[in-house]
Amino acid sequence: MNPYYRLAPFIQEFIYSQGWTDLRPVQVEACRVVFDTDAHLLIAAGTASGKTEAAFLPVLTRLHEDPPATVGALYIGPIKALINDQFDRLTDLLKHAQIPVWAWHGDVTQGQKQRLLKTPKGILQITPESLESLLINKRADLTRLFGDLRFVIIDEIHAFIGSERGAQILCQLSRLAHLTGSQPRRIGLSATLGDYGMAEDWLRSGDDRPVITPQLPASQRTLHLAIEHFYDPKLVVRARGDSRDAAFHPYHLHLFNQTQGRKCLIFANGRSQTESIIATLRQIASAKHLPDVYHVHHGSISAPL
Repeated sequence: MNPYYRLAPFIQEFIYSQGWTDLRPVQVEACRVVFDTDAHLLIAAGTASGKTEAAFLPVLTRLHEDPPATVGALYIGPIKALINDQFDRLTDLLKHAQIPVWAWHGDVTQGQKQRLLKTPKGILQITPESLESLLINKRADLTRLFGDLRFVIIDEIHAFIGSERGAQILCQLSRLAHLTGSQPRRIGLSATLGDYGMAEDWLRSGDDRPVITPQLPASQRTLHLAIEHFYDPKLVVRARGDSRDAAFHPYHLHLFNQTQGRKCLIFANGRSQTESIIATLRQIASAKHLPDVYHVHHGSISAPL
C-alpha cells in the first residue's frame, strides 16, 4: 500500500494543501519502517530532502491513531533556533489535529512551561541542556510527563556522535527509561554520513532493538558555482537611473540582488561582519521599499575543524 494512504487524515489534507504531488523517497521508506516494524530508525539524507517530515508524518499518525496518556514524542534538537523553526512547522501541520506541540528552552515563558506540566500531551521539543534541567528539577513529575513516551526524535545526530553532548543525551534516555519505565523508539536525523554503522550503534546504545537505515537512491542535482570578485570594495556605485543605489557598495548590491525571491544562506567570517552585512541589506531593502526578510544567526566551528 502507498504509505500516503496510511497517514492520518489531517496529514493527508495538509499534504494536499501544500501541493505535494507525492511523498519523497525518504518519506516513503521512513513510513514503512515506523508502520511495519518496531525498530529504531536512522534517516540520513541531504539538506532539503524532506527528512524532518519523514520522521514526523508517521510518528504523528501513530500518536493520532493511539493517543498516549503522556507526552508521546520527544524531539531533541542541538540549538534553540532549530527548535523554534520546527515548532513553527509543526504548529502549522497540527492546527487541525488534537496533538499539541510544546517548545522548552530558555526563551520559552514559564506560563507555557506550566501549561505543559499541567497537561502533558503531544510533542515536546527541547535541547539537551533543558532536558537535563527537566530531569533534575522535575524528577517527581517524570512518570506523569513521560510514562507513555512512544518516540524520541534526535535531530542532527552527526553533531552529537562522539561528543560530550551526545553522551549526555544517551545518559538522559537511559535515566528516562529507568525512572518512567517507558521504552520509546528512537529516530535519528542526520546529514549524509560516511559511516552508517557507527551512527546506528550510537542510536541504539543501551537498547537491544535493531536500527534500520533506509537505503535511498542517489539524488541527481545540478550545482551552479560562481566566484565574484570586486576589485575595490570601497567603491560606491550608482545604478543606472536609480539613485537609491548610490550609497551602497557593489558587493552589497550583488548580495541583495542574489537573495531576492530565494531562500539563501550568507556565510561571513565573523560576527561583526555578519551584523554589518545584514544591516546593509536591510538598508537597501528599506531604500527600495521592499520587505526586510533578513535574519542573523551566530554559530561557531571549533578550531580543529
